[in-house]
Amino acid sequence: MRKIIILFFILIVINGISIPSQEELVKIEVKISPTSIKQGEEGELSLKITPVPGIRISSNPDVRINFEQNDNLQFSKTFFTGSELEFKTIKEKNVIFYQFDDKEKPIRFKVKESSLLGKQRIKGEVVYTAVFEDNWSVKTFQKFNVSFFSRRNRNLKK
Repeated sequence: MRKIIILFFILIVINGISIPSQEELVKIEVKISPTSIKQGEEGELSLKITPVPGIRISSNPDVRINFEQNDNLQFSKTFFTGSELEFKTIKEKNVIFYQFDDKEKPIRFKVKESSLLGKQRIKGEVVYTAVFEDNWSVKTFQKFNVSFFSRRNRNLKK
């Protein structure tokens, strides 16, 4: 059995066969605007989700965008759903799927007045149910992270 596994991996390396990972089911683009934010001021995270061809994303259960705890930032919530972000939907054979367009969805946040200065990271994950062309599905997730710079706000009282 061990020889079969080793042979399998050798064939993968030689022939360039790739085993798809969960992260290949959707492409997630995340941007921060502006890229430099003063303490006590707001920024905007823009999220864009693009499924690969042949993959649809089910609206039931809903897509969920979770954010990791960050003591330097303040979001209105710790997670958002696809319906809250108003992703478009389409109904096919009594099943509702998200129909992602090329628009980015904005999520506002605030840099706390007590925030550390310098490079900050926003980390999170998108949890979704991918539906394949033959109608089998898998609930999975994909992590994301994006960075910006936090600057001193000299107008804040100490």
